[in-house]
Amino acid sequence: MVPKKSPRIPLELHQIKAHEFYQKRLASGKEGNEIDDWQQAKEYLSQHPRAILAWNLKMPYRRGKRLIKRLLLSLQSLVRVAWKLLIFPFWLFQQIPGLFAREDKDSRTFAIDVVKTIISALGLIATLFAGIGLFVNYLNSQAEIQLTQQRLITERFSKAVEQIGNPKEEVVIGGIYSLERIAKDSPKDQWTIMEVLTSYIRKNSPIPSNIQQLKPAAREKALEKLPSVSIPVQAALTVIGRRKVENDQAGDNLAETNDPNKIKFLDLSGTNLRGAFLYRADLKGAILIEANLNGAFLYRADLKGANLIEANLNGDNLIEANLNGANLYRAILNGAILIGANLNGANLNGAYLIGAILDGAILNGAILNGANLNGAILNGARGLHPEQIKSACFWEKAIHTEAKWDEDKQLWVAEDWKANQREIEKLKRDKNSEPPNPIDCTTK
Repeated sequence: MVPKKSPRIPLELHQIKAHEFYQKRLASGKEGNEIDDWQQAKEYLSQHPRAILAWNLKMPYRRGKRLIKRLLLSLQSLVRVAWKLLIFPFWLFQQIPGLFAREDKDSRTFAIDVVKTIISALGLIATLFAGIGLFVNYLNSQAEIQLTQQRLITERFSKAVEQIGNPKEEVVIGGIYSLERIAKDSPKDQWTIMEVLTSYIRKNSPIPSNIQQLKPAAREKALEKLPSVSIPVQAALTVIGRRKVENDQAGDNLAETNDPNKIKFLDLSGTNLRGAFLYRADLKGAILIEANLNGAFLYRADLKGANLIEANLNGDNLIEANLNGANLYRAILNGAILIGANLNGANLNGAYLIGAILDGAILNGAILNGANLNGAILNGARGLHPEQIKSACFWEKAIHTEAKWDEDKQLWVAEDWKANQREIEKLKRDKNSEPPNPIDCTTK
């Protein structure tokens, strides 16, 4: 006996069921990820075809109800006109016998004209109803086209999700770029695709838990030894970085865009993104808590409002990056290149900026309490006030004038040591800029 083919799973039903499994998993405290939830939902719906049948039966009813409302509104004025057109011929028809009964030629000629008018009116009414029929057929055809497109997208999505779970690297990459194409073709499904990709990155490029528990110095060294991002993970990051951000808010799951609690952000916390290429990547508001971005290329990347608490950005190229309002609490930015970066209002409380280049960086309102500025190049930084500098640790060891690269020491040093010392002494004499509560820098 030939086994019965399982019915196609509607994408919206698939999403709802996967979300139910996600909520149950959170409530029970079980570990897992969105891809597992999606697969579990697929298995459940494959075993319960009646749920799919019930959903499919309800959906045409909902669509038909909305279609009827639109038709009633659009046909309201047409019905009024049609009614008047129907009444007028009958009225004229009643006048014909009397006109033909008259003996004068003019009355008979007028009666013939009336008959012609009635025939023309009936023809117009027939044309009107034919037009309405064509319009209804057009709406039905459009609905069928949309259903067909949605069915194809569902099939493509399911296949792409299966691909990224494949052990072969080239198949995974193909699945990732297939998901990008689906996101472009169906904007309302973009956010679901972004969640699948971020889940893939968290699963396939995590930072080992034993490293997370180390002290800052030891953790920094351990993170530097981690491998760079794999080709599939880089492909997923590329797709995420160049997506059309406004489509994140499309779809029913994020319809209430004015509610800040409904807006979701990319979750890449605890991931190893060492050496990732994120040129011009749009990562606004991204959650990158404890992420390892060591040596990442973030030139002109948009990290506005991103959560980078305790993230490792050692040696990163952050030239002209937008870090406006980003939370960099205790983040490691040793040797990071921040030339022209926007750090307005950024929280750099306790951040490690040893040897960081801040020339041209914008630091209006940035919080530097307890930040380590040992060897940091502050010359040319904009919006940086003495109060901010002196709230940091080891600001006396920062470079406040022109800097040059020392080949022997392999670090940046003041080009004119005496001029740099004069700037430091000037800051020391400025008693008005002394912090009210001096920071304890002994632990730095």
